[in-house]
Amino acid sequence: MSPHPRRLRSVVSSIAAATALSVLVAGCSSDADETPGAAGPSTSAGCSTDSPSRAAGAAPVPIAPATVTIVDPGNGERRVPTTAPDVATAQSVTLVTTSEVASPGSADAQTVEMPLTARFGCTDLADLELALGTVTSPDPALNEAMAAMAGATAGLTLGPGYAPVSLRIAPPEQAGGEARLAVEQALVSAFNTAVVLPTEPVAVGATWRSERVIAAAATVTQTIEARLTSWDGNRLTIDYTADETPVNSVFAIPGGGDSLTISRYSYAGEGTVTVDLTRGLPVSGKATYRGARELVGADPGRPLLQQTGLSVTWR
Repeated sequence: MSPHPRRLRSVVSSIAAATALSVLVAGCSSDADETPGAAGPSTSAGCSTDSPSRAAGAAPVPIAPATVTIVDPGNGERRVPTTAPDVATAQSVTLVTTSEVASPGSADAQTVEMPLTARFGCTDLADLELALGTVTSPDPALNEAMAAMAGATAGLTLGPGYAPVSLRIAPPEQAGGEARLAVEQALVSAFNTAVVLPTEPVAVGATWRSERVIAAAATVTQTIEARLTSWDGNRLTIDYTADETPVNSVFAIPGGGDSLTISRYSYAGEGTVTVDLTRGLPVSGKATYRGARELVGADPGRPLLQQTGLSVTWR
């Protein structure tokens, strides 16, 4: 049974946090190793001889797989953008995400800035070990909580075409739920919107379409239209647009059997990303998404309208 309309605001405002927290609990062991804080990522070592995130007991959280279809292979010499992992040096990059949800009378925005050091596995090149530096937020309370996440370990399994397959997060034992949740949300948001490369020969000007089904409170089909704008050595720059379409009208409320009905839904965005075939994470990029959804409970005459947004920056 759907909740009474008077409960809609409080119920829906907790949906995003509850959904991400349930993933985090499933993906992280309760006895994760405690890791000291760090001022920032170190690049003193090249590849990872072991897997600190697995050793800490972090279970993999699946990332939605994408199916890639080439629309136009481009003109000129065509090559397969095959990854060539650099095991001699580590990668340093910073991920910044901002997520927003606003409804009449209330608004919530959360920004997380996360320095990352990424190292391929010395023997397993599909494995990427991540070390977090000092994670920050402009929100004073969240920023204070984030201090405990410095030095946390995570891991990412990569598939063909630069595709994220699964994520592991092992937060330090002393990190609170709010900080763990914010980091998990930032990483999942970034990887669920990642552009997957073709595994067939392409040239500059090539266009392709990727589709993935993302299951959350609303299950949606995400479609990305990508275009290769430059290919310089190992670096590819890609412009893209994205949109989402609900698979059905169900908006599930985590933690119970209640649900709302999606009566209207829109979500679209655009961005640019530069990938280096020797690196595991984008070396630069910026994407912005905007949308809205109308949710209906027991009283169809009192729907809840929410505006949503997400920005993802790699630098």
